[in-house]
Amino acid sequence: MIKSVEKAFRLLEILSEAREPMRLRDVSAAAEMTRSNALRMLQTLQELGYVRQAEGSSLYEMSLKAFQIGASRVSQDGLVTAAHPIVQELADKVEANVLLSVRDGAHCVVVDRIESRAFVRTFAHLGAREPLQAVSAGKVLLAYSSAAVFEMVAANLAPLTPRTIVTREALEAEMEKVRAQGFATTEGEVKQDAKGIAVPVRGRLGDVVAALTASGPLAQMSDEELHRYVALLRDHAARIEAAWPGGLNQG
Repeated sequence: MIKSVEKAFRLLEILSEAREPMRLRDVSAAAEMTRSNALRMLQTLQELGYVRQAEGSSLYEMSLKAFQIGASRVSQDGLVTAAHPIVQELADKVEANVLLSVRDGAHCVVVDRIESRAFVRTFAHLGAREPLQAVSAGKVLLAYSSAAVFEMVAANLAPLTPRTIVTREALEAEMEKVRAQGFATTEGEVKQDAKGIAVPVRGRLGDVVAALTASGPLAQMSDEELHRYVALLRDHAARIEAAWPGGLNQG
């Protein structure tokens, strides 16, 4: 492995996970690098357009270039383009953020989102990455993934809140539940006041390629309201499958 490349990507990961622009000393400490090495690396990344300094300060933050590269890759198969108007229609019917997510290794990545008009607070921004076991979309994607993906996730369980799944036994039970009912829920597992409900979006061969989610600070739901959300999600997921050339419901 080329160490300089590894360090550059480590800096990008640190900045991408930060909730606000970072000081040089904090970046270097997080990366376990000297300040001079971190500065040189940040300056190179800045020249390449992946990092910028926050306006009017010496603090560092990610630019959108890395996201643009990822978004370009995701859009190649047309899924996001086909899904977007349907995601928008669903957002008009529910008091929640509506997200379309795909799997990237052991993480779930948001590739499209429409923010709810019912509340202001954002729980998952476009491009957000979270562990598969901690969010409803991730649970859906993991439940229908290979045994190798399950093993990768099960070997790296870590608590994000007191409610995050942290044992293999609990993860196995949750995956069985998701497959049995055909949808996944989370409540306070990645952020304590966030709740999510997700259903699968399938490709032409029946494989689960994405997850459609309603999420946010949703009030305590009755079973009736939960089932209403699940029905809406399933209906719109089926419409995405029909609209996308690579989807299950063609013709």
